[in-house]
Amino acid sequence: MIVTSKKTNEEILAALGDAKTAFIAGCGSCAYKCSNSDEKSVLAVKDFLEQNGITVLGAANIDSACDMRLVKRDLLRNENFKNADAVLVLSCGAGVQSIESASQKVVIPALNSSYIGTTEKIGVYKKFCSACGTCVLGLTGGICPKTRCAKSLVNGPCGGFVNGKCETDQNKDCAWVLIYEKLKKTGKLQQFLTFYCEPKK
Repeated sequence: MIVTSKKTNEEILAALGDAKTAFIAGCGSCAYKCSNSDEKSVLAVKDFLEQNGITVLGAANIDSACDMRLVKRDLLRNENFKNADAVLVLSCGAGVQSIESASQKVVIPALNSSYIGTTEKIGVYKKFCSACGTCVLGLTGGICPKTRCAKSLVNGPCGGFVNGKCETDQNKDCAWVLIYEKLKKTGKLQQFLTFYCEPKK
């Protein structure tokens, strides 16, 4: 899932500029699971906007804001949405752009997209993917060095690990030790040792 974090109230207010009215559009998927677009979050944003002189005409949580079909179904017929000066979006960047593309409205992101993570338990997420676009998981035993190595090294460890732990954080496993052990266990180590991966930007 895409893990998001809240922008500051000051950032949101500055982005809204001269807007007098707003509509709050949330995402019922990833952002909701991060507690960034649930009922409590929507109410907190609404209260903040109204305290600062912006009239909130309405709010809606789309099942998945990045799905333009759902945006069209849930928002485009909503008169409050259509009449708002701006739409404050509680979703990742894909949801923000989906709403903008479907409606041509002024859209303001209320969240920052942090990373793609796995859910360990509610509220605890692991950063396992950076959506870099050139996936090497097939070569690295399903463990992403770009994301899980503190230095994003893609051709082996830096040499600073100690007892299998990262030199930048002794509580964190070195991604390359994990990769090595996994490839060794699955009999794919030799194939990887002869492959060179172009550094990622």
